[in-house]
Order: sequence, then C-alpha cells, then structure tokens
Amino acid sequence: MKKLISALALLAALCMVLGLSFADGVADARSYVNMMYKGRPASTPKDYTVIGSVPGEGETYTVEWTTDSDTIVVTRLEDGMVKIDVDENNPKEVAYILTATITDKDGNTATVSFERFVPAAINLDIMTEEEIVEVAYTLEDGASLPADTALTGVIVKIDTPYSEEYGNITVTIQVGEKTVQCYRLTGEGAADLKEGDEITVFGRIKNYKGTIEFDKGCKLIPAASAQSARVAAFVYTLEESAAMTRTSTVTGVVTKIDSPYSEEYKNITVFIAVPGLEGYDIECYRLSGEGADILAVGDTVTVTGTIKNYKGTIEFDKGCTIDALVKAE
Repeated sequence: MKKLISALALLAALCMVLGLSFADGVADARSYVNMMYKGRPASTPKDYTVIGSVPGEGETYTVEWTTDSDTIVVTRLEDGMVKIDVDENNPKEVAYILTATITDKDGNTATVSFERFVPAAINLDIMTEEEIVEVAYTLEDGASLPADTALTGVIVKIDTPYSEEYGNITVTIQVGEKTVQCYRLTGEGAADLKEGDEITVFGRIKNYKGTIEFDKGCKLIPAASAQSARVAAFVYTLEESAAMTRTSTVTGVVTKIDSPYSEEYKNITVFIAVPGLEGYDIECYRLSGEGADILAVGDTVTVTGTIKNYKGTIEFDKGCTIDALVKAE
C-alpha cells in the first residue's frame, strides 16, 4: 500500500511539473501535446521521435500519430516513443500534416495537428559543383552542408599567406559564378599556391558570418579524386543498416585484401581509399569483374555498386563490379 501511495504521489507531482491538472481529461492531454510540439521547427530533414502517451491523474492517455504523406512511416517503438521516419532522399520538398490523436480509457478522443515539411535532399554525391555552391549560398549563418565535399576552382585571392608555423594558407576560389573561401587550407603544395592556380579542395562547407567557406581542416586533394571524394564523404553519413537507393562509382587504391580471390565464386573482398583522403575507406564486398583475380594492394580500381552501412562498415554490397583497373608499378 505504501508503494502504491508513493507511486500515486509521484504521478501527481509529475502532473504538477507538467503544469496540467488534467481536470478536463483528454482535452488537457491534447493541450499538453500541443504545448510540446507547436514550437518545434517545421523542417524535418531526418527521422525523429515523438511521445506515445501522456501521463494523467489516474490514467495514461494514448497518443497515436498519423501523417497525410505516403512517403512517411510511423512506428511505435518498444520504449513507448513513436518514430516518424521521413524519406531523407526526397528529390523535392514534401509538405505534410502531422496529427496526434489522444485517447482516454473510455474511448474519448481529441486531435491536434502540426504543419511540417521534409526539405529537398542535398545529395552531394551526385550534385554538380555549381549546384553544391548554390546550395551553400542558401545556408543560414553558422550552418554547414550535411557532409564533407570537394570542389575544383581557380584561386582569385590569397586571403592569408602561407604560414610556415601552422602549415596552412587561406585562399578564395572561383567555382562557376560564385566564390568559396578555403580557410586555413593544408596539404601538399599549399605553400606554393598563387592566384590563377586551379586547385581541388576537400572539407566541410559552412556559412561563417556571411562568408561561404571551407572550414578549417580543409585540404588539397588530387583533381582526379574530386568526384570519388564527394561520394565517399556522402556515404559516410549513412546510419547503420541504411543503404543508398542508387548505384555509386568510386575510384580508389586498394589498401587491404580482406578475403582473397575465390576461384569458385569468382570474387574478392578488398578495401579501397580515395587518393588524398584519410578516414573514408570503403570495403568492396565480393567484388567481381575483369581483373578481380589479379587485384593487389596498391592497385587503383574503379568500382560500381550499391553502398551501405553494414554494422558500422561502409561497403559496396555484394554484386559490385570492377569498371577499370590500373596495376601498381
């Protein structure tokens, strides 16, 4: 009995903290849900969770969520929360209405709705460099693109000369009709940069007080690596068990033979790294095609397939194929 009284006291205290007495039952529960979510951002670029119930005085009110979009999946989780699963690869903005239906133990209901939208996906792996810059120029102050990326441009200004002490330089490059600053740029050849040079830069692009720039930590990479670098950086944003919905192509150097070539299955599993990048290695699982039987560490290989995150490993799924192979000298 003492435990029951304590539990009821705790529940009553919780209701006081929530600022609701629930004297009007389901109507007050509705007010609570409205209070929780009316001020949330309308933009929902990623999956998110909402409450699945509201504690009241003497009972718990069930909250069921629905949307008017068939691109969004609503799932009740084991912990009682509800997952709103949006399509993060929508090519166009999707506006939707998120509706909560609150129900009491007698079946009385009340609803409250919220206007939301899924912004158009920023697919940096397939966008042109000019498109990437256009999107970057729409960033709010302090915001960044969702992944590292690479751009090739011509240096139009040396903002800060090369520092021997810190090993970096700040330059501004022209990409299409717009410019992007490369803040504290590092890498082989940085000390020798001058106006008029064409360079390829890899890093995270942000809006810093109105200046669109590669953030500190950006680096020079080989021009031939630009497209593969964009793909590699983008796929590293995949959550565990997620997979790309389109095929990708990456050119990289073989860094490891994970499983040797199988004469029976005619495939091999290797890891590749895009030249100039560190920390973005991709596994090529059961890779097949001409040259698979002679593939060795140090070879440069171009691979096409579907990339996924398998238990934390970014990999080309089985069925990936060799497009081109250059043997190491």
